[in-house]
Amino acid sequence: MPRWSFILTVAMLNAFGLIASDVYLPAMPHMAAGFGVADWQMPQTVSVYLLVLAIAQLVYGPLSDRHGRKPVLFAGIALYFIGSLGCAVATHFGVFLIWRMVEAGGAAAGLVIGRAVIADTCSKQTSAKVYAVVYPLVSLSPALAPAVGGYLASAFGWYADFLFVAGFALAALLMAVTLLPETLPPHNRKRRALLAGFAHVLRDCTFRRYTIIVCAIYCAWFVYLTQSPFVFASLGLREAQSGWLYLPLSASIIAANLLARRWLDLWTYDRVITAGIACFVLGGLAFAIIAMHGATSVVAVILPMCLVSLANGSSLSLAVSGAVTGVHGHAATASGLVGFFQISSSALAASLISAACGTGLTVLACSVSLMAILAMAACISPRLEGKCHE
Repeated sequence: MPRWSFILTVAMLNAFGLIASDVYLPAMPHMAAGFGVADWQMPQTVSVYLLVLAIAQLVYGPLSDRHGRKPVLFAGIALYFIGSLGCAVATHFGVFLIWRMVEAGGAAAGLVIGRAVIADTCSKQTSAKVYAVVYPLVSLSPALAPAVGGYLASAFGWYADFLFVAGFALAALLMAVTLLPETLPPHNRKRRALLAGFAHVLRDCTFRRYTIIVCAIYCAWFVYLTQSPFVFASLGLREAQSGWLYLPLSASIIAANLLARRWLDLWTYDRVITAGIACFVLGGLAFAIIAMHGATSVVAVILPMCLVSLANGSSLSLAVSGAVTGVHGHAATASGLVGFFQISSSALAASLISAACGTGLTVLACSVSLMAILAMAACISPRLEGKCHE
């Protein structure tokens, strides 16, 4: 296993995307009123952020395979810092969206290179165990970011949420400079055209199968993140209160990560993934039942999502690891591709669902159930790893 300083730095980089996307969730209703836009438009700020985050990962992967990890990472952190400051001072909805795109363009560097340095230094099995340590730390961000963001927005105004993100960027930069080694020496760098590795990675059907699982879980997660503030508001909760309701979900993710790390010594890789997807399906069924009867309490919303979060903590991290450390031999390019599909599918799902169906518990329940079915289909597909290369 790598040193703890390395693991903590990688966790900081992997948390870039979630910190910036989640921190202002409790403030969304207030921000909509301040910008003078409809409630359904605020989830679009998450969707735009995610789309740019997805596309930028396609650039950072090949660039870091060619020029090394640290120079590309430092440039991305600088963009992340500048974009966060821009969001904090924005006074119009359109200007805010522009700075969100800049922020997302920088955040992508942390995601891609955070995964790539693990693949550079670890085997597939060791990578899975590293992810089982990294993801509990990363999983704190969807819980702590809204909780901290809700408090900051209530005490100082929503702009303080983005000043917090800018400070996080500076802390990550300091850790990367002092603790993170360059994991791709010059003789291992790819000197071919920047996009040459994409086709090679996409031909690997193991990569494709794992990526479908990643996308299904992440789509369900981000649909919940963009829908739940309005569900909680309909139940009479304020910003500062709803921010804390993401803590049980992170507890479920952390518990699943710790269990997955133990199960890897006892079960096959794909069996651990399938166990997490089974929890995903159960959570989707629970949402559907509760939506049919109507939720009258916060607990009725939180408990089904805790089941879904078990898949986020186990199957998601292992599927990402399997996709990046495959036989294709292009770690950063694969990291960028899986990140692109993961984030872009989530952005499209959150955007299209909120625009076409609005917000509410029924919309949330139907969306999570459909994503659970897709993930299970990928698990039971006859095109398993052994048949992919026949």
